[in-house]
Amino acid sequence: MKISSSILLQAAVWISIWSIFAFAGNSADKLPAFYLVITLRVLGFALFFNVVYLAVLPLYFAGKKRALYLISPLVFLGYVALSIAMDLSIATPEKTMRPMPKEMGDQKEIGAPKERPLAFVIIPAVFLGLVLFGAAATFRGFSAFENKKKSEEEANRRRLEAEIALLKSQINPHFLLNTLNNLYALSLTEPAKTPEALLKLSEMVGYILYECAKPKVALSRDLEFIENYIALQRLRLPPNAELNVDLPASLPADCDIEPMILIPFIENAFKHGLTTKQACELSVMLKVSGNLLVLQVENPLLPPKQSTDPSGVGMANTRQRLEHSYAGKYKLHAETDGQRYRVELRLNLGR
Repeated sequence: MKISSSILLQAAVWISIWSIFAFAGNSADKLPAFYLVITLRVLGFALFFNVVYLAVLPLYFAGKKRALYLISPLVFLGYVALSIAMDLSIATPEKTMRPMPKEMGDQKEIGAPKERPLAFVIIPAVFLGLVLFGAAATFRGFSAFENKKKSEEEANRRRLEAEIALLKSQINPHFLLNTLNNLYALSLTEPAKTPEALLKLSEMVGYILYECAKPKVALSRDLEFIENYIALQRLRLPPNAELNVDLPASLPADCDIEPMILIPFIENAFKHGLTTKQACELSVMLKVSGNLLVLQVENPLLPPKQSTDPSGVGMANTRQRLEHSYAGKYKLHAETDGQRYRVELRLNLGR
């Protein structure tokens, strides 16, 4: 059975306190009852501390302040009363310490020490009770703060996961709808290429259905998806279009990425950079060096088309996902010279 770290810590503290009391001073002056008293006293410390820590103070954090104000004085006075009773019964000097020997030449017998004034018994008991109560309150407050912090972090993590899942659920149908529209256009203009396009599409749909729900996938799998998408787009390129693609031949096996976070940049270039009215050149470059991924996409800057995406899911969605999943670990730069549009994403894939 696994013992919690808090129990081990408490055991170490109480044993240390017992050792300080037990081994301080000259052991020859101590009777066996002295060690029994020290043991009982430390056990009393531990019991009072844990009653306050585990039973009394949780009433405050549970909002039961009336019960707290009623029980706290009773517990405190109970501890003080028991401490005083032990001091007056078994913890007296004559029962715990050896009598002092008479000195040479002194004819008076030096017996056991005189009884202590009652104030010397009550004041230490009250003081120690306050110290233990304060220590319990401090540790309980710190524990409550840590638990609240962990709860907030867990709530934020769950909220973030829900937001990312929502963004993914939005972008996948968005992507499929655009691809199906392109496939429909291809079937009308070049029906002979449709079977090959359907095969590519089936592989892409399998990736979307079975792997995109994961938080991270192997970069090599996402690269396969990109390659299938580009191959599908090649089938419908107009004669006046030139496509330059530079993708890595191999990738590190332990390199992971959030699925489909790169494809919107490439899809955007095909969607807004192709036309049959003029020569157009598209380029896609992807490089990975260590944990650094660099994606560069460039396309002609054409007159804006009438939007077929009123929800604005595409690029806005991707920017949100980048901020959620790679905050502080990415740089996104887009520019235009009036004729061409360029976008560069630098992404740190390190954990």
